[in-house]
Amino acid sequence: MRVVEPADWPDAAIAASAVIEAEEIHVGFGASVGEGVRIRARRVVIGQGAKIERETQARALTGEMESFVIGDQSLIGFANQIYVPAFSMGDYTQIHNSGLHSGYKPLTIGHNCWIGQASILNSTECLSIGNNVRIGTGSQIWTHVASGELLEGCTLYGEHAVTLEDDVWLVGGAVVSPGLTVARKSIVMTGAVLTKSTEPNHTYAGIPARDVTDRLNFWKSMSSASKVAMMDGFMAEFLLDHHRYEGRLYWMTPAIAQPQAGDVILTENAPDWELAGRNGASLFDLDSKTYFKQSSELEVAWIKWLVGFRARFIPRNP
Repeated sequence: MRVVEPADWPDAAIAASAVIEAEEIHVGFGASVGEGVRIRARRVVIGQGAKIERETQARALTGEMESFVIGDQSLIGFANQIYVPAFSMGDYTQIHNSGLHSGYKPLTIGHNCWIGQASILNSTECLSIGNNVRIGTGSQIWTHVASGELLEGCTLYGEHAVTLEDDVWLVGGAVVSPGLTVARKSIVMTGAVLTKSTEPNHTYAGIPARDVTDRLNFWKSMSSASKVAMMDGFMAEFLLDHHRYEGRLYWMTPAIAQPQAGDVILTENAPDWELAGRNGASLFDLDSKTYFKQSSELEVAWIKWLVGFRARFIPRNP
């Protein structure tokens, strides 16, 4: 392990009191690491424009952390504790302050996730969190239970992996028990305690949580035409506040044979990914909800504007 010096990465802002120990490290352009941050892992990757705020700690509970990887334009808020053997989070994901994320198995988090302050992510067994997941403030996800005395016959003991699939929302203060799969587009209401795996597109509330989709259903069907119309509105609204990008954010048409580098192009389906890559444009496909990542100024501004609640796209290239 070697200690990284701030001067090693002049295109990033690494505080003088931050300590990063690694055998292999990459810090992206515009990344920042705050005062008092301590990271110890064999491999460290801090993406372009990513931010790690003050006093955050990352290491293994025992032995060495193999990898600590955070994606482009991501955030780890101040005073987080990340103690796992391997940690990864995708692009545009935010973990807000004062969380405890620890265990003996890997913790993986996808793209475009939002995790509120004072949350607990336990990975005694593997914890896998998909893309576009929202975890409200003070929520807890557990992969183990152990307290009662086995010698005296306590059966409340176990270690079981947990998976949160894409687009899950734990509204806030929710608890997820070990061994569960929280299915795609499930919503777990404030303060609920989930003790059983969920069904896709269903809503759960209470202690223990019960299916209340018949009373609380927060998803509706969207036709392709309605999605296109909504994206038109998003584009117009974005350009009102970002005049400098006029003419560089548009739908792909047959008349546009040669997009310019740095442009953002939308398509309804069957995009020409090769064309986008060759010309340096960022291509967003509405059908697959994926995009060809170029990390241009406009692409970053567009995604940051969309990702909160309007629309979330997943990169199809590293």
